[in-house]
Amino acid sequence: MRPIGRPTLGTLVVLMTTTLGIPAHGDDGEAAPHRSPVALALSADGTRLLTANQTAGTVSLIDTASRTVLDETVVGDKPAGVAFAPDGRRAIVANWYGYDLAVLEIDGDKLRVASRIEVGPEPRGTAIAADGKTAYVAVGVADEVARVDLDALQVTGRVGVGREPRGLALSPDGKTLVVGNARSQNVSVIDVDGFQVAKTVAIEGENLRQLSIAADGRYAYLANMKDRQFATTRNNIDQGWVVGQRLTRIDLKEPEPYATISLDVRGKAAADAHGVAISPDGALLVVGLGGTHEIMIFRAAPKRLPWRIDGSRDLIQAELQNDEGGRFRRVALGGRPTELAFAPDARTLYVANYLDDSVQVVDAETATLVATIPLGSPSTLSLARRGEILFHDATRSFNQWYSCNTCHSDGHTNGLHFDTLNDGRQDLRNTHERSRKKSPTLRRVTHTAPWTWHGWQTSLEHATSESFTKSMQGTMPTDEEARAVVAYLETLDFPRNPYTRPDGSLTPEAERGKAVFKSAKAACNTCHRGPEFTDGKIHVVGLEEPDDAYEGYNPPSLRGAYDKYPYLHDARSPTLHDALTGPHSPEMVGGESLSEQELSDLIAFVKSL
Repeated sequence: MRPIGRPTLGTLVVLMTTTLGIPAHGDDGEAAPHRSPVALALSADGTRLLTANQTAGTVSLIDTASRTVLDETVVGDKPAGVAFAPDGRRAIVANWYGYDLAVLEIDGDKLRVASRIEVGPEPRGTAIAADGKTAYVAVGVADEVARVDLDALQVTGRVGVGREPRGLALSPDGKTLVVGNARSQNVSVIDVDGFQVAKTVAIEGENLRQLSIAADGRYAYLANMKDRQFATTRNNIDQGWVVGQRLTRIDLKEPEPYATISLDVRGKAAADAHGVAISPDGALLVVGLGGTHEIMIFRAAPKRLPWRIDGSRDLIQAELQNDEGGRFRRVALGGRPTELAFAPDARTLYVANYLDDSVQVVDAETATLVATIPLGSPSTLSLARRGEILFHDATRSFNQWYSCNTCHSDGHTNGLHFDTLNDGRQDLRNTHERSRKKSPTLRRVTHTAPWTWHGWQTSLEHATSESFTKSMQGTMPTDEEARAVVAYLETLDFPRNPYTRPDGSLTPEAERGKAVFKSAKAACNTCHRGPEFTDGKIHVVGLEEPDDAYEGYNPPSLRGAYDKYPYLHDARSPTLHDALTGPHSPEMVGGESLSEQELSDLIAFVKSL
């Protein structure tokens, strides 16, 4: 944590870029970057809007009356969350890969990075309290929420929550903080005064993103995916038995179980729900559907919707489906809608559209797109950007149920395992746990041939095509489309490792663990070697099943292993300790039993990779 005073080289780069200006569109001169707004925040009076532009590393300031961009400034590495202070003169942005909060000052039509505060690895969701100086940020890899004093520029408290907290929302009275934990299927409800978790609500949902709390503070709303765990056959997909999208309501005042509504219409599913916003008067509830390039507007007051507390059905309730155009409507927007924000008038909705490089303005009362505010973009799409569009496009799957991003969230993993039919076996009755394979991270995947858990794919372009036709039951991509997706995968890399020192060197524990790793006793180096810590060969490791179509397994890269939980091909081990003392212990792969100290040091080294 440090204020920007005497600038470092990195700070100088930021200040020079801001001073020189950032081109809005590509031309014959300097190429403009894609903005890719992933989050937005509206000032309390509704006159200013901020967007966190993830691929550009910037924040844009928008005047909502003229619908124009007033200013843009570089803030850090992959900004992912943004929040306004109540007075509209200060804001914060969480830099996902930068591990910090940038504190912004807004002076009229100008933005300025005033200071930075180190908060921990991979921060995303943000909120600022009514006092204007207390902020909260979800720190993903640390599995905690940090409380920050924006005047003192320091973290004043931390509270542990679920796995990978991402979205968070502060209740209107400032007493309750609601946190969506993207990889532990639960929501943490924090008592702000005591800064401790008051309750944890298990929701049987994954891929939690933006949350919204009603103006009366009674309910919190979020959208999520539900893994139904059946094989990816067309019949299972059509029934809603593979994955589905849910709208979830959590009662913040009473111990009532959470309630849900299915969002999926047979033949026209609702993939990759991301943003959720409720109008100030409580009359409208909107969900952004990134995979199907649209928003879904529920026009009835949310309390009168057909919520179910005994588990939602696989498809949208008949009373809603039969009233499409009445109580709920779908509005096509294109691109990839992410976060949403209602204006004080309770009908104007602002939509951050990641792949459209824009903010879209929707009249939610009439379900009409009324304006688009361009944030700036290149004049032509690169091959990688075309691949990114395909990666997030659920309409390429059967009846648009899911995209590549559904399982490989942000090009990483959501930690779930699926029976995608690409391993030569399937379990149509869903009785064999081992038929499902964990969705691996795609970070640096282009460097880790061969592919799939059994290593039978030697062409990543072919493996990509198989995913579209077998895992997604969609149409075969063209050769150019397959090359585009691989070009996008080439852009995916790991963030800075939080288990090394700031300069990237190893801790003493990890140094000792490195020696254990290379020893014959641990036997790790037998398979996990080379720059990516995988040898690209197939090994029999004692995890095989009698009816496997392929013999042996392809050792996954150990880079970024600290954030690849759960572990092994079938996700049976929740932690590295569980894997290394159980099904994948050194004794199972030709090594010997390790002492507790050796095991602890080994895990420290593996986490540092």
